[in-house]
Amino acid sequence: MRCARIVSQYATLLLALVMVTACASHAPRAIRPAAVVPVTSASLFAQVRALERHGTILPGSRLYMYGARMADYYTIDRANAATVNVVSTAKNGVAGVQRFPNGSLLIKENFDVHKHLKTITAMLKEPGFDALDRNWVMAAYKPDGAAIAFGKVTSCIQCHAMVRTSDFVFPPLRHLPVSVVKTFFPGQTISPKYLELRKANKPPSR
Repeated sequence: MRCARIVSQYATLLLALVMVTACASHAPRAIRPAAVVPVTSASLFAQVRALERHGTILPGSRLYMYGARMADYYTIDRANAATVNVVSTAKNGVAGVQRFPNGSLLIKENFDVHKHLKTITAMLKEPGFDALDRNWVMAAYKPDGAAIAFGKVTSCIQCHAMVRTSDFVFPPLRHLPVSVVKTFFPGQTISPKYLELRKANKPPSR
């Protein structure tokens, strides 16, 4: 009798272990959060290139608007879908946007007087990048993708901080005072067309 009782207890324990093992094998596995891949100069330029090919003109902007310098005699402002959506629904366009959503990307293509592309500037809203400056990654590239500047670019931040009310984004038809342009771009030639428009108090659109 004692032997039978021991065998019975052992069989019960063995069955319990089998059931626990079976349940564990079918239990849902914990899902690991996806690793956050920090934006790089190369990955941002890939987004810039895609935006050049398939992006939309920033609402309120125009093709080949007049820039402030000879280095950007003409400019084109483009934006991705996240940016276009929030600007299109704001009461006053860019000026009415207090915060752009994460993932917003704006680029400015800068052309010389012959409409040859010279540089591309970009700003990407990257969560967690730089909260003090609204998490904007600033960059400038040559047409082939070679980086001129990337990341927390002090001169870019200081200039764009003038429009904190629109989350560091300049409304497309806004003129900068010539003195400001000279401060942030020392030694560069101011476009005579820009000076003409400033004097006449006309927007930079063609």
